[in-house]
Amino acid sequence: MATNKLPDPVSVLEAVGEQTVRSFRKVVGTVLDMLAAIGGVFAMCGRILWLFPQALRDPGAVMKQAMDLGVASLPLIFVTSLFVGMVSAVSAKYQFRNVVPLKYLGTSVTKLVLLELGPVLTALVMSGRIGSSIAAQIATMKEKEEIDAMTVLDLPPLRYLAAPRILVGILALPVLTTISCFLAIAGAWGVCVIGLGVTSYTFLSGTRLFFSSYDVFVMEIKALVFGLLISLLGYYHGIHAGGGAKGVGEATMKSVVSSSVMILLFDFLIAFLLLRNTGS
Repeated sequence: MATNKLPDPVSVLEAVGEQTVRSFRKVVGTVLDMLAAIGGVFAMCGRILWLFPQALRDPGAVMKQAMDLGVASLPLIFVTSLFVGMVSAVSAKYQFRNVVPLKYLGTSVTKLVLLELGPVLTALVMSGRIGSSIAAQIATMKEKEEIDAMTVLDLPPLRYLAAPRILVGILALPVLTTISCFLAIAGAWGVCVIGLGVTSYTFLSGTRLFFSSYDVFVMEIKALVFGLLISLLGYYHGIHAGGGAKGVGEATMKSVVSSSVMILLFDFLIAFLLLRNTGS
């Protein structure tokens, strides 16, 4: 009659130990790679910011990127912003029922749009529109060895490829965010007047009630930082892309994912630094 032998305790402990060591090494390697990537991004950012004056000497290249990355994004901003404003108004009206006077409806929508929904959602949408575009362009140029050719011809890629794109990203996103906030508030006003039974006077008086220019300042600071993050990470992942179509796709995906995470992280940091000690 066959009997089942118990496993050797020493062998079990050795297997568990080896697996633990492999897992620990993998975690440590991932952390070190992440720290190296963060350091590489900051180092690249410093070099690119230093090249901005040189990039401005070629206004044609800057204007081309402004048209491709900024102006071409306006239809997307128009659609998303209007619906964001309308949803905000409907949600606020639902939450205010029998609790808060409707004159504060415009106040809540304006505050929410200026401080959070406007800059954050615009940045998240633009990370898919601008960041992925930059990553795909640079990764494709690297795959076709155009980057190597520019280096051989003494045309620094940071000067001719990175600086114009990142400069436009920094300048374009505050403009796009301002347009987005205006459209969102206009969409909220329209749905309140047409569909929610709130008069135009009630909504607009609430909008002016607690309006603060400091809210606009915080919005623009967020948009400025988000624009830098989106364009910088798009270029970073594009220039470090692997070979082939798979490498281009992975660079695009990494650009959008990393930009989205950093947008949410810096949104908290900026709000914590600029809003925690402000008076009512």
